[in-house]
Amino acid sequence: MALKAIGALFEEAPAVDDGKACGIDRPVLLKGLPGGIKVEPAATIRCETALQLARWMEGSVKPSLEAAMPGEAITVLSQASAYVCRNRNGADEGRISEHAFGNAVDIAGFALKSGKTVTIRPADKEPTLEGAFQRAITEAACLYFTTVLDPGSDAAHQNHLHLDVKERRGGYRYCW
Repeated sequence: MALKAIGALFEEAPAVDDGKACGIDRPVLLKGLPGGIKVEPAATIRCETALQLARWMEGSVKPSLEAAMPGEAITVLSQASAYVCRNRNGADEGRISEHAFGNAVDIAGFALKSGKTVTIRPADKEPTLEGAFQRAITEAACLYFTTVLDPGSDAAHQNHLHLDVKERRGGYRYCW
């Protein structure tokens, strides 16, 4: 109901059960965010993940873009990974990724109404407005998500932002 109320475009999807430790009881297929922003490709995730993504876009990404590039607007959010049954960082062994529960989405970039694209990349030292925009939205993501991994966090995240809503004891957040 909350996703409908904010104007997200989605479909309820059948439960995902891969017969392993992965799955989502009540997934949504997120196709768009408020303001007519397309999600490409559509993302199979939990409702809470979709809701936090929409809140982050409205509360931080759109205002940061307006400050960095006045008059621009996001038309497409490019996601690189949503639900997938795998271990963290695609490793052969180890802990299961939050993607395997629908708790995570990876953001590769944005298409803008001017036709320009903003691609997530290492920008921690970049002295441009686009670099400042990326740093601002990355820092703000930790207000909405419990895990934020950016291109500076490790080699597996050099071309995207990993955002997830994993619940942790005491409300702990991991923002790197």
